Amino acid sequence: MTSHIILQPGQIWMPHEGAGQLPRRIVDLPEGMLAYQTVSIPSQTVRGKGYLVSQSTFRRWMRLHNAALHAEGEGRAAPAAELAQKIVTLRRSAGVTQEEMARALGISRSAVAAMETGRTSRAHLHLPRLAALFQVPVDFFLTGMVEENVTMTLGADEADLVDLYRRLSPELKITVQKYVERQTRKIS
Repeated sequence: MTSHIILQPGQIWMPHEGAGQLPRRIVDLPEGMLAYQTVSIPSQTVRGKGYLVSQSTFRRWMRLHNAALHAEGEGRAAPAAELAQKIVTLRRSAGVTQEEMARALGISRSAVAAMETGRTSRAHLHLPRLAALFQVPVDFFLTGMVEENVTMTLGADEADLVDLYRRLSPELKITVQKYVERQTRKIS
């Protein structure tokens, strides 16, 4: 089922042979939408203009045409695209606009947009200020969230919460973590 797959810029989705469809490369993920271009494989040459659809429409196309990630990329976006997606995820989960983020960093809104689409190689210059703004370690941008295996006994309600949490998108996980942190500060 494709509903739990994280869509990222740079991914190429291949429809099942005989579907009569061209592969689609994800270009951007603006506010619940998805921008893509049709491409030729193996050259990955753009074959058509860009399209903007809802993510649910793109997922429906994936199911309808039994699309799978192009094996060469193995579903991973380029490092610049992964960094860009982390920045977008943090900004959205914090409820910050591009304009507000630009003011906080002392850059233009168009520079923020370029950073969030991976069109600039200068994003690394802003990592310390981004980390401070979103209250995350700088390592988050370089390696992603740190996960460690912990053995503990959970009650039934706790196990349910963990199961539900694992189903969330990365953006919603950050939102939930910040919410729980705020709630625990209230009782401390």
